[in-house]
This record gives sequence, structure tokens and C-alpha cells, in this order.
Amino acid sequence: MNSYPIISTVRVADGGRVKIEYYDKLNSTAELAKKYAAEGYPDRYIIVADAQASSKLTGTRLSEGEFERGVFISCLLRPSMFASQAGLIGHLAAVGLLTALDEHTTKPLGLGWVTDIYCDGERIGGCSIEGKLDSYSTYEYMIVNFGVKLNKKSFPPRLTDMVRRVFEEDNSSIEMIIAKGVINKFFLCYSSIRSPGKYMDIYSRRFILRGVTVPFLSGDKKRRGRIVDVDKDNGSLIIERGSDERIIIRSPSSVVMPKRIK
Repeated sequence: MNSYPIISTVRVADGGRVKIEYYDKLNSTAELAKKYAAEGYPDRYIIVADAQASSKLTGTRLSEGEFERGVFISCLLRPSMFASQAGLIGHLAAVGLLTALDEHTTKPLGLGWVTDIYCDGERIGGCSIEGKLDSYSTYEYMIVNFGVKLNKKSFPPRLTDMVRRVFEEDNSSIEMIIAKGVINKFFLCYSSIRSPGKYMDIYSRRFILRGVTVPFLSGDKKRRGRIVDVDKDNGSLIIERGSDERIIIRSPSSVVMPKRIK
């Protein structure tokens, strides 16, 4: 990886400023963000990498020494909100990621649950949220991670991207161009965390798992059911078994989501 990252301050779509620390390769943006959080780095400090050694979000298995190219972002936030107010942050982050990727592929994109992104029926990445609460149940910090694998199948080279790569003053990589779009879209969604209705409507429209049968845990029993919908008010998953039994799932770890959708 490059020893000296490129650091810049930019204004994003919600009117605020963020500091971006950019690497061409990095073992893990999430691990570095957690280190920075413990060291007291400020709100809206963002780490971006064009290639990463591992990412649970993309699901790619790499051998030691290999790096996967894509968009890898970790946003360090210090939000002034209670944990109860942040329940839909993952859903909003997924909407931001999806709408940013829309601009770079002609393939159909869709949302899984909670934060999976599918391209042409294949899961290509998503988001994850982690944080630390203080003694008052407010956040000491929150980290929002994004990971998407880029390949020619899902994101074929486009003329506009090639032109921008040649003529941009800072000679940004395609991955960085997409990353900047993701950051802009995310902060638009993040600014609406206390009134997320507009973005949850987008989430509902782009949710593509309706009708898909998945295995899930109910109590201590393994069962299977058909996904009906996502509740736009609280983000929970609604699963149907038979004609008269509906089950509400709130924990993502209780459901096994498909890697591909036919």
C-alpha cells in the first residue's frame, strides 16, 4: 500500500465539509477508521481505498497478499443522537450507495436486506454500521463502511468515465470518482436521519427480495419463508409462512440472504 495517503478536504452535498484520506491499496478501511476513532479523530473523517485486502461486504475470498479492486469507504462520524434515533442508518446508507452506483452502470441494481447491493441479480457489496456508545446512550462514534467490487461485467468501462479520468485535474481513478459520488449521496441521506421517509420510499421501491424464499431463525428453530416486504417505518423484514402466518425479523443475523437472485 502507499505509505503516504492523499488527504483532502471537500464540501459534500449536504453543505458540510469532510476530510478524505485516500489510499490506492489498504488492508482494511474499517480497521483504520476504528483506530482513528480511538485516537480522537474528528467527525466526518473518511478513509477511501481503491483496493482492499479483505471485505466481508463483497464476499470475495482472497489469498494472502491479494487485493480486490473496488470502492471501499469508511466514514468516521460523531453524531449527536441517541442510539434509538439511528435505527435506519443502515437502510439510508444503502440508498446512498445504490443511487451513487446507478450513475456508473446500465445493469439493474437493487437492494437486499438490510444493506446488500445486487447488480443484475448478483450480490456485489453493501454497507455495515458499527459504533460505540457513551454512558448516556449517545454515540461516542459511529463508523459507516461501504464495500463494492467493481468488475467489467457489472461496471463496464463507459466513455464518460474515461473522459473524466483523462481530464480531471487531480487525475482521480474511476474508483475514486465513484467513491466521491457515494460520499455525496450518503451525506444527503444522513442529513435526513430524523425524517427518513423520502429515502425509505426509495428503499422500498428498489427492494428486490419480495417473493424470495430464505432460511431464517425463529426462536431456536430453523425455518423457511417467503419475503413479503420491508416495513418502511422501522426497517424490519416481513416473512410469510403459509397463508396466515407472518413473522417480523429485526436482526439481520437471523436470516441467510442469497448471493444470487434468479
